[in-house]
Amino acid sequence: MDPQSLEGVKVETESGELSRLRAELAGALAEMETMKAVAEVSESTKAEAVAAVQRQCQEEVASLQAILKDSISSYEAQIASLKQERQQQQQDSEEKERELGQLKQLLARAHPLDSLEKQMEKAHEDSEKLREIVLPMEQEIEELKAKLLKAEELIQEIQRRPRHPPSLHGSTELLPLSRNPSPPLEPLEEPSGDGGPAAEAFAHNCDDSASISSFSLGGAGSSASLPRSRQGLSPEQEETASLVSTGTLVPEGIYLPPPGYQLVPDNQWEQLQAEGRQLQKDLESVSRERDELQEGLRRSTEDCAKQMQVLLAQVQNSEQLLRTLQGTVSQAQERVQLQMAELATSHKCLHQEVKRLNEENQGLRAEHLPSSAPQSLEQLEGEDESLPSSVQELQQLLHRMRQEARARLQAREHEAERLRIEIVTLREALEEETAARASLEGQLRVQREETEVLEASLCSLRTEMDRIQQEQSQVRQSPGSRPGCEGPHCAEKA
Repeated sequence: MDPQSLEGVKVETESGELSRLRAELAGALAEMETMKAVAEVSESTKAEAVAAVQRQCQEEVASLQAILKDSISSYEAQIASLKQERQQQQQDSEEKERELGQLKQLLARAHPLDSLEKQMEKAHEDSEKLREIVLPMEQEIEELKAKLLKAEELIQEIQRRPRHPPSLHGSTELLPLSRNPSPPLEPLEEPSGDGGPAAEAFAHNCDDSASISSFSLGGAGSSASLPRSRQGLSPEQEETASLVSTGTLVPEGIYLPPPGYQLVPDNQWEQLQAEGRQLQKDLESVSRERDELQEGLRRSTEDCAKQMQVLLAQVQNSEQLLRTLQGTVSQAQERVQLQMAELATSHKCLHQEVKRLNEENQGLRAEHLPSSAPQSLEQLEGEDESLPSSVQELQQLLHRMRQEARARLQAREHEAERLRIEIVTLREALEEETAARASLEGQLRVQREETEVLEASLCSLRTEMDRIQQEQSQVRQSPGSRPGCEGPHCAEKA
């Protein structure tokens, strides 16, 4: 076999190997380009996913803000309703106080102590005046009794005398003359109570005088003489007779009430009793309404205190959660910064490694093409210089050249495989690093948004709590609806 043909076959095999390696390198470059395109597409999809997550987070934040606004508006409405209830309760308590004052005034008018004292004084004055009238009447009654005794004695003397018609007639004529100075006695009404010994003696004397006149004068004469005697009375004698009759009746009909009481008519007494019962009912209803208002105010204050406690607990929980979130965010930021630094350093290392591999690949390409011709020439010259003289030497040379070619091919294959493996690992590491970086950035963004939302909600809760505390302090500082003297005890005193 000709050495030149062997050398040509060797060159052809090497050129075929080089073309194969070039094709593999081109395929690797095309694969790298496709990987770059895939990476760009994945980055764009990741950006779209991040934008979608951002939009979702913004929507959630908007919904949370709307919920917070609704809760704040509901709290404001509750506080406004509580304020209106408190004002209504204050107005009701003022109205009840005015009604209680009016009721007290009415009770004072219904049972006035001053008017009782005045009426007592008036009754005492009336009794004094009646005594002034009664005393001279009693004196006059005593005088009349003395005159009646004299008349009876005279009648007895006349009866003891012998009965002669002329003298009897004269005695009947003298009797009216003797009784003219004293007024005639009117028939007395039945006394409503005990009239005393004076009234009984006076009635007994009157009965005796009537019996004496009927006994001395007879039926017709006495009935005729009494009207004549009444018709012959002067105005002064009639006035004296009326005074005597009233004097006999006044001590029997006078009723002085005990101290502290007043005589009133039955209809006025029933009217006063009805007014008292109505006022008592009004007072009880007012006291019940006041108790209900106080109970409602107490319940509203308890509800406000419970709501304040719940809000304080929520604020404390939110503050604690905010502190924990701030701690976790700071820790996450530190970890992200560390990971970002590590990723940056690893990215630099990978970039340098890729750059070095590209340079080595380009160097191998540049070295392979121009060095193939001189090497072949040198080999040919060396072969020409050291041509084997025998077939065995030629076979040994061919075997050695084949082994060298195989070793070179294996080395090139190993180098290309190593380059492929390194390129794939670098791509995977780069993709993992970009994915980790994107995930960390997304987590950091979400945590920042959550912290901003929590800070905003905490600020709103703090402002709401301060406002509620101010309103609670104003409610406590405002004058209560409980007056100075209220309740059933004060009503009883009134």
